[in-house]
Amino acid sequence: MKKLDIKGIFTRPRKLLLHPEMEWQVIGRENIEGIELFKNFLVPLSVLSSVCAILLRLLSTSPLYAIGTGIILFMASVVGSYIAYRVTREYLSNKVAEANRMALRLAVYSSAVFIPFHCLSSGFSEGFISQLMAICSLRTLHVGLNQLTALDVQYRKSAIVIIGLLVIVSPIIIQQLLMIMFRIPTIYA
Repeated sequence: MKKLDIKGIFTRPRKLLLHPEMEWQVIGRENIEGIELFKNFLVPLSVLSSVCAILLRLLSTSPLYAIGTGIILFMASVVGSYIAYRVTREYLSNKVAEANRMALRLAVYSSAVFIPFHCLSSGFSEGFISQLMAICSLRTLHVGLNQLTALDVQYRKSAIVIIGLLVIVSPIIIQQLLMIMFRIPTIYA
């Protein structure tokens, strides 16, 4: 993904969701640096997902509320993924040789499965779709960790819990904190 490719941005999460083993093998052969992966993949994915949430919210709420929610979803998605990456990197740092590279891929690509559906779910209302996709992002993470043969099996089990919680909970916590900070009601009446 050298330049912005809208179709490619949603193709990778779809492949990770439907065929994670094959897609993780493709990812393993890529040579993508951290800032490039965030700038050319995660940020556009978060922007497009947040725009979808804004459009869905416009059907039932005021424009100001919809735009505020979309901006908060974008910020929570990117910052939550970055936090997941940093903590994952710290966890893997003394366990595998390429901890930075693997942490980046695990955090970003697991988040890529969760973010679009979380934004869509927030566009409708908090609900089942987001929870279901949280489970799917854990499956993606699990397959990615299994590709990391240098990581001991006992560490893989704890890594799935730690990274999985970070990928799912970080954006949600940040979203709720920003909603409180900007005084946007989480339940719109």
